[in-house]
Amino acid sequence: MGIDAGFVGATLTDWAVEQPDSVALHCQQRSIRWADLHRQVEHLAACLFRECGDHRAIALDLADPLRLVVAFLAVGRSGNRALVLDTAWPDAQRDEIERQTMPDLVLNTALFDQWLAATGQAGLAVPKPTADQPFYVGFTSGSTGMPKGYRRSHASWLASFDVSRALFALQPGDCVMAPGSLATSLHLYGVIQALHAGIGVVLVPQFRPRSVLQAIEEQGVTALYGTPTQIKLLLHSAERYAIAPAHTVRHLIISGAKWPDDTRQALRQPFPNAELTEFYGTSEMSFIALHNEQSRAPVGSVGRAVPGVEVRIGASASTPLATGERGRIWVRSALVFDGYECGGGDEIARDGDWLTVGDHGYLDKEGFLYLVGREKRMIVSSGLNLYPEEVEAWLVQHPAVTQAALLGVPDELRGYRIVAVIQTDETNVLTDSLRQHCRHRFPASQLPKDWYFLEHWPLTNSGKTDFVALERWLRVVQAGIGPDKAIPS
Repeated sequence: MGIDAGFVGATLTDWAVEQPDSVALHCQQRSIRWADLHRQVEHLAACLFRECGDHRAIALDLADPLRLVVAFLAVGRSGNRALVLDTAWPDAQRDEIERQTMPDLVLNTALFDQWLAATGQAGLAVPKPTADQPFYVGFTSGSTGMPKGYRRSHASWLASFDVSRALFALQPGDCVMAPGSLATSLHLYGVIQALHAGIGVVLVPQFRPRSVLQAIEEQGVTALYGTPTQIKLLLHSAERYAIAPAHTVRHLIISGAKWPDDTRQALRQPFPNAELTEFYGTSEMSFIALHNEQSRAPVGSVGRAVPGVEVRIGASASTPLATGERGRIWVRSALVFDGYECGGGDEIARDGDWLTVGDHGYLDKEGFLYLVGREKRMIVSSGLNLYPEEVEAWLVQHPAVTQAALLGVPDELRGYRIVAVIQTDETNVLTDSLRQHCRHRFPASQLPKDWYFLEHWPLTNSGKTDFVALERWLRVVQAGIGPDKAIPS
């Protein structure tokens, strides 16, 4: 079996022969079997190659996850690169992305259906792409601004597939679900890696926790990819609706933020047989560090570097800092991206073979990596550098807090004044309790000066906090025209 074939999706030919009538993709009442998946991908790839040739940018404007997966694989097979557009983007944001990327073709639902129904493509020979060709352009969540378009080659994802196969122990017979928008790299990667390995996939059109839990039970899902926010919502829904435990789930693969250390046991109620694997990575660098039940990391750590990945800390990769000192996180591996199709920023830098995306952290003497925050979110208040992520992670450990964000508000005296925005399930949570909780871990200079409470927490489509929306809401509240509550210290 050619698992390590030269392009993503090359193994569909083998799976179409070995398990032609087994279900490859299932979404609600629709299914695609392996033989049909291979046929549709080859047919659509021929249409794309006839229309565009290769080495072109093909934008995918497809809300239906079944169509999106087929189209994504077909674009890669045709030797082109798929720009996976988020159909939930506002019109202005989408127009700006298209202006910056200038795709050669936009493949929408009407064109997809027209081409899939067309005949006469069987005799067209489509050259196989090479491993170094870019095949995917994804877009960051835009949680702190306009999304950046990052470009990945077949080789970088194939190298990541090797890591997944070694660390997640998934194999044919498993059933994978990544219940989120396929416009985000975590969910799309989980789906495509499974198909490349001959593993069936269950898709959901939208992330609705109760429906997701029902689909897990009905389809016998064994492996679940998700962000911490998504998994928390599943926990809450299972408890609220008294949904029976999902005994089939054996793997919970979590990324996007740190899972709270003191709530790991809560996973046992809805997923009693699941092993939790957490990994830290970025869209540009794929896997960086990982820990699971066998390699438990110390509290606060995201684990050790995955096999084949090197990590250094410092202002540059060539001048690494001593153990325990904080600085930029630099990574060297075969998993990293090629570059940006659009966007980027000063926080992204290369030092020879090393890459940083502006995350900051430190390594302990055992090689465990700790994150302290992102360069782009760092707040300078009274001359001191504050990484909001550290305080946010500690605040959500408070029993009354479900979500937390720290923001910097311009201040004539301090430069920036630190404020906290909190979501809580309790009606009478006291700010004194939250302040005292923070004082256990942080000096007074890092404590929020004002506390705001928000009922409906804004999230991006990838399940992360939408900081742009939070800042917009905060400006409205501070102007005195918002309904939510603010408590100054």
